[in-house]
Amino acid sequence: MPSRIRPCLPFLLFTFVVSNPGDSSAQQLPETWQEQQDFRSGPTPFEPLMDFWYELDAMSELVSMQPLTETLMGREMNLIVIASDPIVNAQDAIRSGKTIVFVAPSVHGGEVSPKESFQLVAKELIAGDLQHVLDDVIVIGTPLTNPDGGEVRRRTNEAGYDMNRDYVKLESQEIHAYVTQVMTEWTPDIHVDGHHGGSDPYVITYQGTLNPAADAALRAWPYNNIFPRIREAVEAEDYRAFDYSGVRTENGRRGWGSTSVEPRKHHVYTGLTNTIGILLETPRNSRRVMQDGTIVEIPEDERYYHQIRGGVLALSAILEVAAERRQEIRELTTASRMRAIQAGHGGLGQVILDYEVSNRGNEPVWMPDEDAEAGYSLQDVPVWLRWVPTRTTDRPVGYLMPPAMASVVPILMDHDIAVYRFSGPASLDAEVYYATDVRTESYFQGHYLKAVDVEKETETLDVTEGWFYVPTAQSMGNLITYLMEPETDDNLITWGWTDHILEETPESREAVVEGMLGGRDPSELTTEQLERIRERAAVIIAQRQRVPMMRVLTHQHMSVIRVGHYNGFQRNRFYR
Repeated sequence: MPSRIRPCLPFLLFTFVVSNPGDSSAQQLPETWQEQQDFRSGPTPFEPLMDFWYELDAMSELVSMQPLTETLMGREMNLIVIASDPIVNAQDAIRSGKTIVFVAPSVHGGEVSPKESFQLVAKELIAGDLQHVLDDVIVIGTPLTNPDGGEVRRRTNEAGYDMNRDYVKLESQEIHAYVTQVMTEWTPDIHVDGHHGGSDPYVITYQGTLNPAADAALRAWPYNNIFPRIREAVEAEDYRAFDYSGVRTENGRRGWGSTSVEPRKHHVYTGLTNTIGILLETPRNSRRVMQDGTIVEIPEDERYYHQIRGGVLALSAILEVAAERRQEIRELTTASRMRAIQAGHGGLGQVILDYEVSNRGNEPVWMPDEDAEAGYSLQDVPVWLRWVPTRTTDRPVGYLMPPAMASVVPILMDHDIAVYRFSGPASLDAEVYYATDVRTESYFQGHYLKAVDVEKETETLDVTEGWFYVPTAQSMGNLITYLMEPETDDNLITWGWTDHILEETPESREAVVEGMLGGRDPSELTTEQLERIRERAAVIIAQRQRVPMMRVLTHQHMSVIRVGHYNGFQRNRFYR
């Protein structure tokens, strides 16, 4: 219920009271640090942020908290559950039939407004205009994804990882906790990945899963049902919203578009695991579009408030749709998982290896314009946001891996991928990839990212006891094929899990000769010795290497048993 209004920012601040059943008196909900500071003192520090959540938990039976992990600097990372029924575990949430929405704010430490917006939305859920949402929705989330980076406004966590590039390799304990304890246990229907970017004069920008390897119906749903509601909500308050992220030029045509769409990113990964993934990016908010189309400048000391407000409006709209379309959303996410299972079992459809961006259509967009009075003008431009496949291959029913690939098995299981091991020999028809060129594409986050060129041949493999088999008839089937196919842009080869098997291809025969000489002067060798070295170098250059992920296209007799975790040792989490 509204109470005192602060004159500087007159249309956001409310005081809430909450009364738990059985309580004789109502309690006032805690103010956020931003409300106490009139939104003018910068991002909320970690201690007052956690104080707010603990106080909210203490006074409302709708809120519960449980530990996920602890950061390298000893900061707690808890999962918050907001539910109108006393639901505190994943199985009860799933069986409730309600839409499960996971809010993951501020993975980049300097992108701070999402953690502020989530607090204000939580208050609305408990004692404000969003109370009705909890009849149909369970909200789970964390106070912030990057506690260590957030405290010093640093993009990475303390280990130096950009954690929004960690969803395939799972090297940070924060994202490892997200995937293993939240995503694969609670199986949220909607993920909201909160960031602090995009382009003015929009108050909020958004994006769904655009990678075409994800389920098509799942990708289309937020564009048809959620994003129009976000636009409607912000326009009601003299703001504008549009697709993430900004000006992009393709084929010499200036338009609007996004960054890349690899599964290493949260909202892309979630789409491949059959959940509605939504990226929210809050621009700097130096400008604002009014109802009459004029653009006004926002004073410097009020911009953080508008960033927070944009996040509140967007997250509130998502939750409203999640409540109104509860049954449809649950049917959608369940059906997408079943489609993945059926496609894998039947070897149906195509696996996407390459894709490219194309024009979604020309649309009116507020573009930077030096000649415009406020620096922006509404222009009809191409929107480069439609990613289309350019190369595919048939979907296999499973993949084979030799025992030498054992080190990747725990990671696959962390992604909730079932892995089996042969308990006896088998002779299997399979498609085998041979790498003709193995190269380093770039260096990123402690890894030399690899890429390969391959040739594919059909062979009969004599598989021995100890080999691994990964069937694609799993709800994670789209993720499995993305990881296992050597020619995608985010696979086991990319992140180095095959480096001990696949050697990088030398640049030239001369480079091989130089390496074999080991610094010796060639004049010290006879003509015959040099010729033998050159012949050996030619063989090395021409040789093909067998890729340790082989494709099984049809169901065949095999004696396998499912692999379980060897023990409970949690190797990369400093967890109490």
